[in-house]
Amino acid sequence: MEDNFLRNEKGFFPEGMTQGQKVMMGITLFLLLVFVYMLVKGLLGHTVKLPAIPGGLYGKVVLLTAMTFLYFSYMRGFKTAAFFLVFMTFYAWGIEDLSIHTGFPYGHYYYSDMLGVKIDQAPVLLGWNYFWFLVVPPYFVSNLLVEGGPFSSSSTFKKILFTAFIGAFITAAIDMVVDPLDATRLHEWVWTKNDYTGYYGIPYMNYLGYLIGVTPALLALKLFEKKVGARPIGPVTKAIASIPLVVFFICFLLYSLPAPSGVFLVGCFTMVFPLILCIDKLNKYFSRV
Repeated sequence: MEDNFLRNEKGFFPEGMTQGQKVMMGITLFLLLVFVYMLVKGLLGHTVKLPAIPGGLYGKVVLLTAMTFLYFSYMRGFKTAAFFLVFMTFYAWGIEDLSIHTGFPYGHYYYSDMLGVKIDQAPVLLGWNYFWFLVVPPYFVSNLLVEGGPFSSSSTFKKILFTAFIGAFITAAIDMVVDPLDATRLHEWVWTKNDYTGYYGIPYMNYLGYLIGVTPALLALKLFEKKVGARPIGPVTKAIASIPLVVFFICFLLYSLPAPSGVFLVGCFTMVFPLILCIDKLNKYFSRV
């Protein structure tokens, strides 16, 4: 069913794309450029003074969530994107608040005030952070690695579950690059009462926790999109399908370059190596079109 939308053309605005779809993709690309600007500002901030993103933390999260929502809506339909945004808003807050109070599944920690307003002990914006960063890039990466294409096409529950598990594994791999900067150096959250904190002061339980916590979330997404028959709303070129991989690579640079010594090398194995495999899978996928 997805094959009907594939186009062996270059660029982001292929023949057959409606004006509304062009506007949708154009805004997505603009917000992607804003994300690139965030990377440049973060890397040059101490030497070149660049204007900040309006709204501070909230502005950043809203912009990146909007970019992801528009792109995900284009690739999987509005119903699927809306379901997953709402689902993650509540699910991520709930599982993080559970861990703060009980230590399961991520370990014991608490959030500082850097991530904004909290409900109980967990920041309100956590779900949107999960949506744009910790889940949506791994969703496409896991599809490419397991199914050989950017879309979920499995019909069996066993294959759907396995793809969701690989997506959770990729999420944990991303967090190996993110946490040494955000937690260890910036102290956006602080680990407490944890044994075996040998990885930059981060408990090993945290990475097992992503397998426990993200697998059900991705499984819910994949089952929902299967139920509603999710599909792209317009033609898809290789350039359009590559956007999650670009986001993935920007995230690697954004968090690994200013991180403590050694994290860049870790990221080369946990993020860059899967990225290389995905580029190969995507090229082979579109070579069949």
